[in-house]
Amino acid sequence: MKISGVDPETGSEFEAEADSVTPEFVRSMSENNLSDVKIKKLIDDLSCSADTKVFLYSFSKATIKVGEYVVKIGRKILDFICSMYQEYPSATFGMIFGAIAGFLIASIPIIGVVLGPIFTPIAIALGLIGGLREDLKDKALVRKVAEINASFSPLAE
Repeated sequence: MKISGVDPETGSEFEAEADSVTPEFVRSMSENNLSDVKIKKLIDDLSCSADTKVFLYSFSKATIKVGEYVVKIGRKILDFICSMYQEYPSATFGMIFGAIAGFLIASIPIIGVVLGPIFTPIAIALGLIGGLREDLKDKALVRKVAEINASFSPLAE
């Protein structure tokens, strides 16, 4: 099946052929766990800049054409991310905690300029790992990530 789309930044078009894309895949990519209103509310409630929110809104509108069908691929990806955020809060909290710790180190005069760029990504990674450890105790997160990854596999060709 032919897949096509347009790069929203450059306007350049791309096309690819994927034999493993089936009507069932297109149908599954068209079904969302969360409503558009719920996704919009989650984005609105984020503590981030207006530019970031605008980016997320525009990302949610990204589409590709698969054969005769238009698939809201950006919306589907955000649906997965928001579902994971709601289902596995420890990993999210760990990343946020690491980012705050990194920001605090980076804000120390003189030392922060040197240590901030090194410490912040490490703190975020350690926070994520700690949170993931809590969420992975029942192996549900591993299964969910594998399931999400597998659902996009027909596009990997």
